[in-house]
Amino acid sequence: MTNTGNSILILTVGTGTQGAQSNLAQGLVNTLKQLKPRLFWLVPSASPESTDLAELVRSEAPEGCLFQSWTDSQAFRQIEHHDDLFICRTALREVIQCAKEQLGKGERLIVNPTSGTKQMSVAATLAALDEGIGEIVFTVGNRADGVVITGTERMASFKTDRFFLERDLRTADELFRAGAFQAAAKILERYKADDRGAKAHFSALCLHEWQRLNHQKAAAHADRFSEPLSKHLKNLANEDDYSAAKVGDLLAGADELARWGDHEEALARYYRAAEQIAKTRLAQAFGVRSPCRRNDLLSMVDQKSNAQLFDDIRNGHQKPNLTLKLSWDILGAAGDSMAEAYLSDRQLHDGLQQRNDGLYGHGQASVDSNLTRKVATRLRVLLKEHFPAVADCWTTEHRPKSILRT
Repeated sequence: MTNTGNSILILTVGTGTQGAQSNLAQGLVNTLKQLKPRLFWLVPSASPESTDLAELVRSEAPEGCLFQSWTDSQAFRQIEHHDDLFICRTALREVIQCAKEQLGKGERLIVNPTSGTKQMSVAATLAALDEGIGEIVFTVGNRADGVVITGTERMASFKTDRFFLERDLRTADELFRAGAFQAAAKILERYKADDRGAKAHFSALCLHEWQRLNHQKAAAHADRFSEPLSKHLKNLANEDDYSAAKVGDLLAGADELARWGDHEEALARYYRAAEQIAKTRLAQAFGVRSPCRRNDLLSMVDQKSNAQLFDDIRNGHQKPNLTLKLSWDILGAAGDSMAEAYLSDRQLHDGLQQRNDGLYGHGQASVDSNLTRKVATRLRVLLKEHFPAVADCWTTEHRPKSILRT
Protein backbone atom coordinates (compact mmCIF):
# COMPACT_ATOMS: atom_id res chain seq x y z
CA MET A 1 0.00 0.00 0.00
CA THR A 2 1.57 3.29 -1.11
CA ASN A 3 0.56 6.80 -1.98
CA THR A 4 -2.46 7.09 0.28
CA GLY A 5 -3.29 10.55 -1.04
CA ASN A 6 -4.12 13.41 1.25
CA SER A 7 -3.84 12.14 4.79
CA ILE A 8 -2.69 12.92 8.29
CA LEU A 9 -0.63 10.33 10.12
CA ILE A 10 0.09 9.56 13.77
CA LEU A 11 3.08 7.34 14.49
CA THR A 12 4.03 5.80 17.81
CA VAL A 13 7.77 5.76 18.44
CA GLY A 14 9.61 3.35 20.72
CA THR A 15 13.19 2.20 21.21
CA GLY A 16 12.23 -1.41 20.76
CA THR A 17 14.34 -4.35 19.85
CA GLN A 18 16.30 -4.06 16.66
CA GLY A 19 18.23 -6.75 14.90
CA ALA A 20 21.33 -6.78 12.73
CA GLN A 21 19.24 -6.05 9.64
CA SER A 22 16.91 -3.44 11.08
CA ASN A 23 17.16 0.28 11.67
CA LEU A 24 14.22 1.63 13.65
CA ALA A 25 14.57 5.25 12.57
CA GLN A 26 14.92 4.31 8.92
CA GLY A 27 11.95 1.98 9.20
CA LEU A 28 9.76 4.84 10.42
CA VAL A 29 11.11 7.12 7.70
CA ASN A 30 10.31 4.43 5.13
CA THR A 31 6.77 4.30 6.53
CA LEU A 32 6.48 8.04 5.96
CA LYS A 33 7.77 7.65 2.41
CA GLN A 34 5.13 5.05 1.61
CA LEU A 35 2.19 6.77 3.28
CA LYS A 36 3.15 10.30 2.15
CA PRO A 37 1.04 12.16 4.75
CA ARG A 38 0.53 15.90 4.49
CA LEU A 39 1.00 16.21 8.28
CA PHE A 40 2.33 13.77 10.82
CA TRP A 41 2.66 13.52 14.59
CA LEU A 42 5.23 11.43 16.43
CA VAL A 43 4.30 9.98 19.83
CA PRO A 44 7.36 8.62 21.70
CA SER A 45 7.73 7.52 25.26
CA ALA A 46 9.46 9.94 27.64
CA SER A 47 12.66 7.89 27.69
CA PRO A 48 15.65 9.68 26.08
CA GLU A 49 16.20 6.77 23.66
CA SER A 50 12.63 7.14 22.38
CA THR A 51 12.65 10.93 22.08
CA ASP A 52 16.09 10.85 20.39
CA LEU A 53 14.70 8.36 17.89
CA ALA A 54 11.70 10.61 17.25
CA GLU A 55 14.03 13.57 16.67
CA LEU A 56 15.96 11.53 14.11
CA VAL A 57 12.79 10.54 12.27
CA ARG A 58 11.60 14.12 12.30
CA SER A 59 14.86 15.39 10.83
CA GLU A 60 14.86 12.78 8.05
CA ALA A 61 11.21 13.02 7.11
CA PRO A 62 10.71 13.02 3.32
CA GLU A 63 9.93 16.22 1.48
CA GLY A 64 6.25 17.10 1.52
CA CYS A 65 5.61 15.44 4.91
CA LEU A 66 5.19 18.25 7.40
CA PHE A 67 5.93 17.42 11.04
CA GLN A 68 3.41 18.77 13.54
CA SER A 69 4.73 19.81 16.95
CA TRP A 70 2.61 19.04 20.00
CA THR A 71 2.97 22.57 21.37
CA ASP A 72 5.12 25.58 20.58
CA SER A 73 7.59 24.50 23.25
CA GLN A 74 7.18 20.72 23.06
CA ALA A 75 7.83 18.75 19.90
CA PHE A 76 6.14 15.52 21.00
CA ARG A 77 3.28 14.40 23.19
CA GLN A 78 5.49 12.14 25.29
CA ILE A 79 4.12 9.15 27.21
CA GLU A 80 5.49 9.22 30.75
CA HIS A 81 4.64 5.63 31.64
CA HIS A 82 4.94 3.67 28.43
CA ASP A 83 4.04 0.36 30.09
CA ASP A 84 0.74 1.66 31.47
CA LEU A 85 -1.98 0.86 28.96
CA PHE A 86 -4.43 3.50 30.19
CA ILE A 87 -1.85 6.30 30.30
CA CYS A 88 -0.77 5.38 26.78
CA ARG A 89 -4.36 5.32 25.59
CA THR A 90 -5.10 8.74 27.08
CA ALA A 91 -2.07 10.25 25.37
CA LEU A 92 -2.96 8.78 21.99
CA ARG A 93 -6.57 9.95 22.26
CA GLU A 94 -5.34 13.49 22.93
CA VAL A 95 -3.16 13.41 19.80
CA ILE A 96 -5.96 11.95 17.68
CA GLN A 97 -8.38 14.62 18.86
CA CYS A 98 -5.86 17.30 18.01
CA ALA A 99 -5.19 15.76 14.59
CA LYS A 100 -8.91 15.62 13.79
CA GLU A 101 -9.03 19.40 14.00
CA GLN A 102 -6.44 19.61 11.22
CA LEU A 103 -8.29 17.37 8.75
CA GLY A 104 -9.11 19.00 5.46
CA LYS A 105 -11.95 18.07 3.15
CA GLY A 106 -11.46 14.58 1.78
CA GLU A 107 -8.47 13.85 4.01
CA ARG A 108 -8.08 10.70 6.08
CA LEU A 109 -6.62 10.33 9.52
CA ILE A 110 -4.40 7.27 9.79
CA VAL A 111 -2.92 5.78 12.94
CA ASN A 112 0.16 3.58 12.71
CA PRO A 113 0.70 1.85 16.08
CA THR A 114 3.53 -0.46 14.99
CA SER A 115 6.45 1.05 16.91
CA GLY A 116 6.73 1.31 20.68
CA THR A 117 6.04 -0.92 23.63
CA LYS A 118 3.26 -3.48 23.33
CA GLN A 119 1.17 -1.28 25.62
CA MET A 120 1.76 1.71 23.32
CA SER A 121 0.69 -0.28 20.26
CA VAL A 122 -2.40 -1.68 21.93
CA ALA A 123 -3.27 1.73 23.36
CA ALA A 124 -2.91 3.40 19.96
CA THR A 125 -5.23 0.83 18.41
CA LEU A 126 -7.78 1.24 21.20
CA ALA A 127 -7.55 5.02 21.02
CA ALA A 128 -8.13 4.94 17.26
CA LEU A 129 -11.21 2.77 17.76
CA ASP A 130 -12.43 4.99 20.62
CA GLU A 131 -12.17 8.04 18.39
CA GLY A 132 -13.82 6.40 15.39
CA ILE A 133 -10.76 6.43 13.15
CA GLY A 134 -11.63 4.62 9.95
CA GLU A 135 -8.17 3.26 9.18
CA ILE A 136 -5.29 1.79 11.14
CA VAL A 137 -2.10 0.92 9.27
CA PHE A 138 0.61 -1.46 10.46
CA THR A 139 4.13 -1.52 9.11
CA VAL A 140 4.97 -5.11 8.17
CA GLY A 141 7.65 -6.82 6.07
CA ASN A 142 10.21 -9.56 6.08
CA ARG A 143 11.42 -10.29 9.60
CA ALA A 144 14.69 -11.22 11.24
CA ASP A 145 15.38 -11.35 14.96
CA GLY A 146 11.65 -10.71 15.50
CA VAL A 147 11.63 -7.29 13.79
CA VAL A 148 10.99 -6.03 10.27
CA ILE A 149 14.08 -5.93 8.07
CA THR A 150 14.77 -2.34 7.03
CA GLY A 151 14.00 -1.83 3.36
CA THR A 152 11.30 -4.51 3.21
CA GLU A 153 8.59 -2.40 4.82
CA ARG A 154 5.08 -2.48 3.43
CA MET A 155 1.81 -1.21 4.81
CA ALA A 156 -1.00 -3.47 6.03
CA SER A 157 -4.25 -1.57 6.40
CA PHE A 158 -6.94 -2.52 8.91
CA LYS A 159 -10.31 -1.04 8.02
CA THR A 160 -12.24 -0.41 11.21
CA ASP A 161 -15.70 -0.34 9.59
CA ARG A 162 -16.32 -4.00 10.36
CA PHE A 163 -15.25 -3.56 13.97
CA PHE A 164 -17.59 -0.60 14.44
CA LEU A 165 -20.45 -2.46 12.74
CA GLU A 166 -20.02 -5.50 14.99
CA ARG A 167 -19.82 -3.29 18.07
CA ASP A 168 -22.83 -1.18 17.15
CA LEU A 169 -24.86 -4.22 16.12
CA ARG A 170 -24.41 -5.63 19.61
CA THR A 171 -25.38 -2.33 21.22
CA ALA A 172 -28.36 -1.88 18.91
CA ASP A 173 -29.50 -5.44 19.57
CA GLU A 174 -29.57 -4.79 23.32
CA LEU A 175 -31.74 -1.73 22.69
CA PHE A 176 -33.92 -3.68 20.27
CA ARG A 177 -34.50 -6.47 22.80
CA ALA A 178 -35.57 -3.83 25.32
CA GLY A 179 -38.04 -2.22 22.91
CA ALA A 180 -35.95 0.88 22.17
CA PHE A 181 -36.38 0.42 18.43
CA GLN A 182 -35.87 4.02 17.35
CA ALA A 183 -32.63 4.29 19.33
CA ALA A 184 -31.39 1.05 17.76
CA ALA A 185 -32.22 2.35 14.29
CA LYS A 186 -30.38 5.62 14.93
CA ILE A 187 -27.21 3.79 15.96
CA LEU A 188 -27.29 1.72 12.77
CA GLU A 189 -28.19 4.51 10.35
CA ARG A 190 -24.57 4.97 9.29
CA TYR A 191 -24.36 1.33 8.14
CA LYS A 192 -27.20 1.35 5.62
CA ALA A 193 -24.74 0.71 2.79
CA ASP A 194 -23.77 -2.62 4.42
CA ASP A 195 -26.15 -5.56 3.91
CA ARG A 196 -26.13 -6.63 7.57
CA GLY A 197 -26.30 -3.06 8.81
CA ALA A 198 -29.18 -2.19 6.49
CA LYS A 199 -31.15 -5.29 7.47
CA ALA A 200 -30.75 -4.52 11.16
CA HIS A 201 -31.51 -0.81 10.66
CA PHE A 202 -34.76 -1.46 8.82
CA SER A 203 -35.71 -4.20 11.27
CA ALA A 204 -35.54 -1.66 14.06
CA LEU A 205 -37.56 0.90 12.07
CA CYS A 206 -40.11 -1.80 11.22
CA LEU A 207 -40.66 -2.74 14.86
CA HIS A 208 -40.81 0.93 15.86
CA GLU A 209 -43.69 1.53 13.45
CA TRP A 210 -45.31 -1.79 14.25
CA GLN A 211 -45.45 -1.01 17.96
CA ARG A 212 -47.12 2.25 16.99
CA LEU A 213 -49.72 0.18 15.05
CA ASN A 214 -48.53 1.88 11.86
CA HIS A 215 -48.73 -1.38 9.93
CA GLN A 216 -48.42 0.07 6.42
CA LYS A 217 -45.17 1.88 7.18
CA ALA A 218 -43.86 -1.10 9.14
CA ALA A 219 -44.53 -3.26 6.08
CA ALA A 220 -42.58 -0.84 3.88
CA HIS A 221 -39.56 -1.25 6.16
CA ALA A 222 -40.03 -5.03 6.27
CA ASP A 223 -39.81 -5.06 2.46
CA ARG A 224 -36.09 -4.38 2.93
CA PHE A 225 -35.35 -7.56 4.88
CA SER A 226 -38.24 -10.06 5.08
CA GLU A 227 -40.91 -10.83 2.50
CA PRO A 228 -43.00 -13.04 4.87
CA LEU A 229 -43.01 -10.36 7.58
CA SER A 230 -43.88 -7.67 5.06
CA LYS A 231 -46.80 -9.79 3.84
CA HIS A 232 -48.03 -10.29 7.40
CA LEU A 233 -47.90 -6.56 8.10
CA LYS A 234 -49.63 -5.67 4.84
CA ASN A 235 -52.40 -8.08 5.72
CA LEU A 236 -52.76 -6.37 9.10
CA ALA A 237 -52.82 -2.97 7.44
CA ASN A 238 -55.66 -4.09 5.17
CA GLU A 239 -57.72 -5.63 7.97
CA ASP A 240 -60.93 -3.95 9.09
CA ASP A 241 -60.48 -1.89 12.26
CA TYR A 242 -62.94 -4.24 13.97
CA SER A 243 -61.20 -7.49 13.09
CA ALA A 244 -59.86 -10.27 15.28
CA ALA A 245 -56.39 -9.77 13.73
CA LYS A 246 -56.25 -6.08 14.66
CA VAL A 247 -57.34 -6.73 18.25
CA GLY A 248 -54.94 -9.65 18.59
CA ASP A 249 -52.06 -7.46 17.41
CA LEU A 250 -53.00 -4.74 19.88
CA LEU A 251 -52.88 -7.31 22.68
CA ALA A 252 -49.53 -8.62 21.43
CA GLY A 253 -48.14 -5.09 21.65
CA ALA A 254 -49.30 -4.90 25.25
CA ASP A 255 -47.53 -8.20 25.97
CA GLU A 256 -44.30 -6.79 24.56
CA LEU A 257 -44.54 -3.69 26.71
CA ALA A 258 -44.97 -5.86 29.78
CA ARG A 259 -41.95 -7.93 28.72
CA TRP A 260 -39.86 -4.77 28.49
CA GLY A 261 -41.01 -3.64 31.93
CA ASP A 262 -43.22 -0.77 30.67
CA HIS A 263 -46.15 -1.84 32.82
CA GLU A 264 -48.00 1.49 32.86
CA GLU A 265 -48.17 1.57 29.07
CA ALA A 266 -48.85 -2.17 28.94
CA LEU A 267 -51.89 -1.77 31.17
CA ALA A 268 -53.07 1.16 29.06
CA ARG A 269 -52.91 -1.07 25.99
CA TYR A 270 -54.74 -3.92 27.69
CA TYR A 271 -57.40 -1.37 28.66
CA ARG A 272 -57.60 -0.12 25.07
CA ALA A 273 -57.72 -3.71 23.82
CA ALA A 274 -60.56 -4.56 26.22
CA GLU A 275 -62.50 -1.63 24.77
CA GLN A 276 -61.68 -2.73 21.22
CA ILE A 277 -62.77 -6.30 21.98
CA ALA A 278 -66.22 -5.02 22.91
CA LYS A 279 -66.40 -2.73 19.87
CA THR A 280 -65.35 -5.56 17.59
CA ARG A 281 -68.06 -7.79 19.03
CA LEU A 282 -70.61 -4.99 18.57
CA ALA A 283 -69.54 -4.56 14.94
CA GLN A 284 -69.43 -8.25 14.07
CA ALA A 285 -72.47 -9.52 15.99
CA PHE A 286 -74.76 -6.49 15.95
CA GLY A 287 -73.58 -4.32 13.07
CA VAL A 288 -72.90 -1.37 15.40
CA ARG A 289 -69.74 0.50 14.51
CA SER A 290 -68.20 3.66 15.87
CA PRO A 291 -69.17 6.39 15.19
CA CYS A 292 -72.72 5.24 15.77
CA ARG A 293 -76.08 6.90 16.30
CA ARG A 294 -77.85 7.06 19.62
CA ASN A 295 -80.86 5.16 18.26
CA ASP A 296 -78.62 2.26 17.21
CA LEU A 297 -77.67 1.76 20.83
CA LEU A 298 -81.16 2.31 22.22
CA SER A 299 -82.44 -0.47 19.97
CA MET A 300 -80.14 -2.91 21.79
CA VAL A 301 -81.19 -1.95 25.31
CA ASP A 302 -84.46 -3.02 26.92
CA GLN A 303 -85.82 0.01 28.76
CA LYS A 304 -87.55 -1.97 31.49
CA SER A 305 -84.64 -4.21 32.51
CA ASN A 306 -81.90 -1.61 31.90
CA ALA A 307 -83.65 1.66 32.73
CA GLN A 308 -80.55 3.53 33.90
CA LEU A 309 -78.45 2.58 30.86
CA PHE A 310 -81.36 3.37 28.54
CA ASP A 311 -81.83 6.81 30.12
CA ASP A 312 -78.09 7.54 30.03
CA ILE A 313 -77.97 6.81 26.32
CA ARG A 314 -81.23 8.65 25.53
CA ASN A 315 -80.11 11.75 27.42
CA GLY A 316 -76.60 11.61 26.05
CA HIS A 317 -74.99 12.80 22.83
CA GLN A 318 -76.65 12.19 19.49
CA LYS A 319 -73.50 10.35 18.41
CA PRO A 320 -72.27 8.72 21.63
CA ASN A 321 -68.63 7.84 22.18
CA LEU A 322 -68.24 4.10 22.69
CA THR A 323 -66.08 4.01 25.79
CA LEU A 324 -64.93 0.78 27.41
CA LYS A 325 -67.73 0.87 29.99
CA LEU A 326 -70.49 1.82 27.59
CA SER A 327 -69.45 -0.78 25.03
CA TRP A 328 -69.49 -3.62 27.54
CA ASP A 329 -72.68 -2.41 29.20
CA ILE A 330 -74.50 -2.37 25.85
CA LEU A 331 -73.24 -5.85 25.04
CA GLY A 332 -74.39 -7.01 28.46
CA ALA A 333 -77.84 -5.45 27.93
CA ALA A 334 -78.04 -7.25 24.59
CA GLY A 335 -77.49 -10.57 26.36
CA ASP A 336 -74.04 -11.26 24.90
CA SER A 337 -72.39 -14.18 26.76
CA MET A 338 -68.90 -12.66 26.56
CA ALA A 339 -70.16 -9.45 28.12
CA GLU A 340 -71.82 -11.37 30.93
CA ALA A 341 -68.53 -13.15 31.65
CA TYR A 342 -66.55 -9.90 31.49
CA LEU A 343 -68.92 -7.94 33.73
CA SER A 344 -68.91 -10.71 36.34
CA ASP A 345 -65.09 -10.99 36.42
CA ARG A 346 -64.21 -8.53 39.17
CA GLN A 347 -60.48 -9.34 39.01
CA LEU A 348 -60.33 -8.37 35.35
CA HIS A 349 -62.62 -5.38 35.70
CA ASP A 350 -60.83 -3.97 38.75
CA GLY A 351 -57.41 -4.61 37.23
CA LEU A 352 -58.26 -2.70 34.06
CA GLN A 353 -59.73 0.17 36.04
CA GLN A 354 -56.36 0.74 37.74
CA ARG A 355 -55.26 2.23 34.44
CA ASN A 356 -57.35 5.28 35.42
CA ASP A 357 -55.24 5.78 38.54
CA GLY A 358 -51.94 5.90 36.64
CA LEU A 359 -50.06 8.03 34.13
CA TYR A 360 -52.28 7.01 31.21
CA GLY A 361 -55.45 7.78 33.18
CA HIS A 362 -56.00 10.51 35.72
CA GLY A 363 -53.36 9.89 38.36
CA GLN A 364 -49.73 8.97 38.98
CA ALA A 365 -49.99 5.50 40.50
CA SER A 366 -47.40 3.03 39.26
CA VAL A 367 -48.21 -0.41 37.86
CA ASP A 368 -46.30 -3.59 38.68
CA SER A 369 -45.80 -6.80 36.74
CA ASN A 370 -48.28 -8.73 38.91
CA LEU A 371 -51.11 -6.51 37.77
CA THR A 372 -50.36 -6.69 34.04
CA ARG A 373 -49.85 -10.46 34.31
CA LYS A 374 -53.21 -10.86 36.06
CA VAL A 375 -55.03 -8.68 33.53
CA ALA A 376 -53.47 -10.49 30.57
CA THR A 377 -54.31 -13.89 32.06
CA ARG A 378 -57.94 -12.96 32.75
CA LEU A 379 -58.37 -11.47 29.26
CA ARG A 380 -56.93 -14.58 27.62
CA VAL A 381 -59.30 -16.83 29.60
CA LEU A 382 -62.23 -14.64 28.53
CA LEU A 383 -61.27 -14.67 24.86
CA LYS A 384 -60.51 -18.38 24.62
CA GLU A 385 -63.97 -19.13 25.94
CA HIS A 386 -66.02 -16.44 24.20
CA PHE A 387 -64.02 -14.94 21.32
CA PRO A 388 -61.54 -17.60 20.13
CA ALA A 389 -60.90 -15.80 16.84
CA VAL A 390 -59.19 -13.00 18.76
CA ALA A 391 -57.42 -15.42 21.11
CA ASP A 392 -55.92 -17.19 18.08
CA CYS A 393 -54.56 -13.88 16.74
CA TRP A 394 -53.09 -12.87 20.09
CA THR A 395 -49.46 -13.84 19.55
CA THR A 396 -46.03 -12.22 19.38
CA GLU A 397 -44.53 -15.04 17.32
CA HIS A 398 -44.33 -12.90 14.18
CA ARG A 399 -42.30 -10.20 15.92
CA PRO A 400 -38.50 -10.48 15.69
CA LYS A 401 -36.88 -10.49 19.14
CA SER A 402 -33.37 -9.70 17.88
CA ILE A 403 -31.99 -7.74 14.96
CA LEU A 404 -29.18 -10.29 14.72
CA ARG A 405 -31.62 -13.06 13.80
CA THR A 406 -34.27 -11.46 11.62
